[in-house]
Amino acid sequence: MSNSTRFSPYHLLAVVLGSIYMVAIARQWQAAKYALKPAVTLLIAAPMSKPESRRIFHGLLFSALGDIFLMLPRDDMFLPGLLAFLAAHVLYAKEFGATAKSLGRQGRVSWTAIPYGVFASTMVAVLMPGAGREGVVVQAGVVVYAVAIAVMAYRATLTGRSAAVLGTILFCVSDSILAWDKFQQPQEWSELGVMSTYYAAQLCIALAYV
Repeated sequence: MSNSTRFSPYHLLAVVLGSIYMVAIARQWQAAKYALKPAVTLLIAAPMSKPESRRIFHGLLFSALGDIFLMLPRDDMFLPGLLAFLAAHVLYAKEFGATAKSLGRQGRVSWTAIPYGVFASTMVAVLMPGAGREGVVVQAGVVVYAVAIAVMAYRATLTGRSAAVLGTILFCVSDSILAWDKFQQPQEWSELGVMSTYYAAQLCIALAYV
């Protein structure tokens, strides 16, 4: 697992296609959006298939699956999408934990746990009224997901890899926008905000381990 941060040709292509995806959002090119959304994530994943970054690779594959679920115009696809991204966050957290262990930092409690704990608690408190309309399964999913992403982001701080830390912070921002849009108040700009921060998050996490 290298501390260097470098782009592969796959990542450069992901940046290009991700930029086109942002234009597709603005122009409402639905066919392009369907084609590009999981493709960009898979391109980010492509250089990560080596054994030393297999959890990141598998996390990106689960993320691409979540992309597919969430882009389908069906309400019953939200929960499968949530579970796919939950699996991705667990895999990322395990990889960050392995890195921390290699540095002798596993099990260390840092002050950085506080803001992530506040983030998870705030997410649950703010989203629960809206999630309550979706049923108890979605409510439980929101709680578990908020805890998982906070743990993932905290573990990133123990790796000493700034790209991983930035990626997990961007993931928190992306998921917060998505959750607010779904459970509180939809915004016209939310899709652009969600996807721009999401792709940046995935790329940063990948670059921490490429």
